Amino acid sequence: MTKKSDENRQTCSQKALVYLREQIINGNLLPQEKLVESELAGILGISRGPVRDALKQLAIEGLVDYQPNRGCTVALLSPRDAYEVFFLRGSLEKLALQRSGCHIGSHGIFLMEAALEEIRALAGTGNTLKEVNADERFHREIIQSGQMSRLVQMWELLSPLNGAMFLTVQDANQNVPGYVRDLVSPHERILEVIKQGNLEAACQALDKHYTGAGERIYHQSLLKEINRR
Repeated sequence: MTKKSDENRQTCSQKALVYLREQIINGNLLPQEKLVESELAGILGISRGPVRDALKQLAIEGLVDYQPNRGCTVALLSPRDAYEVFFLRGSLEKLALQRSGCHIGSHGIFLMEAALEEIRALAGTGNTLKEVNADERFHREIIQSGQMSRLVQMWELLSPLNGAMFLTVQDANQNVPGYVRDLVSPHERILEVIKQGNLEAACQALDKHYTGAGERIYHQSLLKEINRR
């Protein structure tokens, strides 16, 4: 493969990746929906190779499930997997705040405020992908406050699963009576106590945001399983 053809495949792979990630996270492709390489290639006007590359990356992100001889389908994280990701992300961010003494510089606070403003603006729009990206920018400033490169690297290993976490939360709560999706309040509380330099309250807010959500999903899945019996 020549350098030019290799670069062209990378460009096409990125095009397919961006398209499919957006379609899955925004709910245009539904859980367990089959993803056919030839059909997707036709829609995007590219060859099947870049589509295959994109599907492999989405499998790493937890958005696609691949089974031999059956191909790819849209996936959801299992409730247990989602709980583990929530728990680990929250734990790493608490370590960063403990390391920094709950201090985030003015530039970091500015970026968190900008991300929160975007989360507010996106409420009710159904653009989950943009919400995922804003959420990622908000929490990145927390993990970077610890000024430990390996801590950031561990957090970044979980970052590709952020979109899958959002989808799992939506799926688990869609039939819960009285449930109203609220991304704004938890982030407002986290930012408020970080600005105050209140480490204990910040860790509690992160626990409520991450571990609390993971536990609710896991409990709901157990109740659904019991009701099926």
